[in-house]
Amino acid sequence: MYDFIRRRIGILQYPPGMMINEMQLATEFGVSRTPLRRVLQQLSYEGLLEIRNGVGTRVTDIDMKTFKDIYDLRILLAETMGSLSPNWVTDRHRETLDELIARAEDLRGQRDIEGYAQLANDLATLICDLIGSKPMREMTDLLYYRVARIWYTFLPNLDWDDVMEELLSELKGLSDALSSNDLGTFGKVRATYLRWMLKKVSRYISSD
Repeated sequence: MYDFIRRRIGILQYPPGMMINEMQLATEFGVSRTPLRRVLQQLSYEGLLEIRNGVGTRVTDIDMKTFKDIYDLRILLAETMGSLSPNWVTDRHRETLDELIARAEDLRGQRDIEGYAQLANDLATLICDLIGSKPMREMTDLLYYRVARIWYTFLPNLDWDDVMEELLSELKGLSDALSSNDLGTFGKVRATYLRWMLKKVSRYISSD
């Protein structure tokens, strides 16, 4: 339930400002409102929801003030992947990345923002699975969902071919690193891509 709601917020199925209907969600997931409220409280703690007594629960607005700070931290975390308790690379990791590359190839000819977002979510899951340090894994996961929807908000304004070429370049670089069991290089490839994303959004904000 937590993962489903968080993903919906992340890919803008639940856009900023949207009020969350607790009764509707409880019915959908077949639970009482008590466990649902625990999930909503957790998402509120993570900055994705705002709970106001007497008003209800709403998806938080996108906070551009902290966007760059979070990206800078994500870059630093990515660069430490090879040195801070990395997990073993398995065939499952390599196969998952191959599947992501195939999905990215399919997206090249179609402007599918949601498909891109779902692919990025699955890549984020793979990256977290390669991190052995629990605190680092939790922070990497949390920060991804804090800013993912900001990137997806700007995607319609960017050149789709350029976006997909950069994504495929990252995925292939990550695949090469996994083939060599080199999580140090894996993290550096990821950090380079995050810098590109930050640069793209920052330029757009500056010219707005």
